Amino acid sequence: MSIGAPPGHRAIGRGLVGAALVLTATVALTDLPASAAASTTYVDCSRPAAGDGSQASPFNTIGQANGKTYSPGDTLALASGTTCTGSLAPKGSGTAAAPITLTNYGIGALPVIDGAGAPSAVSLTNQDHWRISNLKLTNPASSLARRTGLRISATDGTAHRGFDIGGLVIDRVAGQTNKNSPTTEDFVQSAGIVTGASGTNSTLNDIRVHDNQISNTGGGGIKVRVGAMAVKGSGVLIEHNVVKDVGGDGIIVSYADAPLIQYNNASGVGNGVYPFSGGNFAGIWVLGDHNPTIQKNAVYGITRMSVADSQAFDCDWGNTGTCTIQYNFSRDNIGGFFLDCDGCGTIGGAQQIIRYNISENDCRMSSVSAGRSALRMYNNVIYCTDRKFSITLPEESVVENNIWVGTSDSRLPTGPGIQWWWNVFQGVPRPTANGIVGDPQFVNPGTGGETIHSVDGYKLRSTSPGLNNGSVISGNGGRDYWGNPVSATTKPHRGAYNGPGL
Repeated sequence: MSIGAPPGHRAIGRGLVGAALVLTATVALTDLPASAAASTTYVDCSRPAAGDGSQASPFNTIGQANGKTYSPGDTLALASGTTCTGSLAPKGSGTAAAPITLTNYGIGALPVIDGAGAPSAVSLTNQDHWRISNLKLTNPASSLARRTGLRISATDGTAHRGFDIGGLVIDRVAGQTNKNSPTTEDFVQSAGIVTGASGTNSTLNDIRVHDNQISNTGGGGIKVRVGAMAVKGSGVLIEHNVVKDVGGDGIIVSYADAPLIQYNNASGVGNGVYPFSGGNFAGIWVLGDHNPTIQKNAVYGITRMSVADSQAFDCDWGNTGTCTIQYNFSRDNIGGFFLDCDGCGTIGGAQQIIRYNISENDCRMSSVSAGRSALRMYNNVIYCTDRKFSITLPEESVVENNIWVGTSDSRLPTGPGIQWWWNVFQGVPRPTANGIVGDPQFVNPGTGGETIHSVDGYKLRSTSPGLNNGSVISGNGGRDYWGNPVSATTKPHRGAYNGPGL
């Protein structure tokens, strides 16, 4: 699949997450930048005696590792196949040219840091330029509280930057699962990976969270907050992560300028060892961002209904510019495919573009709008044959070139501000006189799996009535779901596929 990334973001030339995460690893320190190899501190918590931090005589406790201040280019390395108990909070900052590295050494299973119920298994506060990889984090406890696997915080009113977080396995973090008062803020601050910016003008910038595997973490999987409504962080990229059975939100990015969330796989969100217990949650969503993009993700199997949400994707309140949801696959989510919630808090007024997505048996879309022109929804497939649709749209919506497959007892919304153009309707009654009624002639619908690459059944046959007769849409992204070109001047197919009829 070769869908281009939005301007300002690098293209990723490999498939969905799911690419095998390395559970055993060898770090050859000679492969690190020369500046990092110059000063390495070793930790082996299986050693009976405390050493000096050299490879021959490593530290043997988290406390020793916390007692040292690390400099640009330094490496803090934990022995593979060992477990350290306690909360790791190493001191010091790197630079863009010479970040500090926290990783493993030796051959064997990933080293484990067990927070043993501490607020965080690993934490950084008001620091810069860290690269964290190849660790397993856990933080179980007998009761729930504000708790994380990894936390990065900015609290001092300045901009901090330069965090690369990849190849972590995070499992069993007893974070708060109840979003209702009085534990609301504890829930917001609980997940496998949490970043936070608090205090006037504090921001986090240049954060890449990638190739992590997160499960059974109370509060959620990945929560990246990098600023505030007035002062946003930037350079946020969340990609190639697997989030499964977490007791809260799958992935959320808030108060960021142009964040990109792509190639992630979230399943069973709301479940797990510490299941969601109160309020609302969603699969992948954004809040208070400017020009956020959610693309090429798979979200499926949300079976726990929260008060009103539990959707796969959500453009929530406070977003400005354009909130773009494109090239995603969602399936069997009890709360549905999409939530427009700009009316749920401070109204940002972002235009919401929902295009070239495939939704299978989600059956629900909901809107809490505030009387503004909000939604441009085109070239999606919305397929629901196991129950009737429950669809509400913002008061001003343009719904164009989509394929709707539903049940005869379903009703799609109408109103003076909702425009339906060039759609295909099978089973579900057509809401207006415009559009094709009939079988769209999918290759093999209803057979989506567990990745964005599992939906070839929604390509169109050569006999489809929706070929080459959709509306030309300006600024259409230039690609369909599969990466086929979409012309700016020639009529496209209806639905998410624009390749040759099969």
